[in-house]
Amino acid sequence: LPLFKSRQLNLCTMKSFLPILTAAAASIPFSHAFHAPARQSKHHATNAQHQPVSRIVSTALFSENDEITSSLSSSTTKLEKSIASSLIGASILLGAATSAFAVSGGGLDYAGLDISGQDYSNGNYKGKDFTQVLAKATNFAKSNLQGCRFYNSFLTNANYEGADIRGVSFERAGLEGVNFKNAVAGGAYFDQSLSDVASIEGGDFTDAQMPDKTLLVICEREDAKGTNPTTGVDTRDSLMCL
Repeated sequence: LPLFKSRQLNLCTMKSFLPILTAAAASIPFSHAFHAPARQSKHHATNAQHQPVSRIVSTALFSENDEITSSLSSSTTKLEKSIASSLIGASILLGAATSAFAVSGGGLDYAGLDISGQDYSNGNYKGKDFTQVLAKATNFAKSNLQGCRFYNSFLTNANYEGADIRGVSFERAGLEGVNFKNAVAGGAYFDQSLSDVASIEGGDFTDAQMPDKTLLVICEREDAKGTNPTTGVDTRDSLMCL
């Protein structure tokens, strides 16, 4: 009889806790409701049997909340890292693209354009890029063209009279009929096409770079004479002609 009463008392006690357990279970998110419980050690399972039901429920709820918080934190961190990586990659690509277009300090400028017959005289185009331009009979007279690139350009009959072309690159450029009269060409870069120009009279070619064979041809020209009106330098002296 006492044993029967004891079992009856335990059953009543469990029934009294049933609403609490039901409410606790309802508060757990559906996505986590069917997760298999983590395997517990034998010692831990034994201790749990002696804990009050309310403490077991409380522990389960806190554990569940910690798991959700940890999962959200991990997802947020991964998202932040992904965004940061994308921004860094875009910045690198943007930086690479900017560097590629920053030629001679002036971007693409006039590179590859057809500017034949146009008037660019008395202007300031310092550092601009004229790579591969088509500039047949274009007028650059008395313009500031320091440091410009005319690499691989078609410059037939272009006029550079009195222009400042110091440090300009004329490698692989077609210079047939070009007028360099009184031009300041110190430190400019030429190849063998310099021998095809129409005039170098009065030009200052101090420290200009050209092939040795081309220099010999230039020094034998009848127009390799005069004095530059801007610098006062003798043309033959600037070419170091013997």
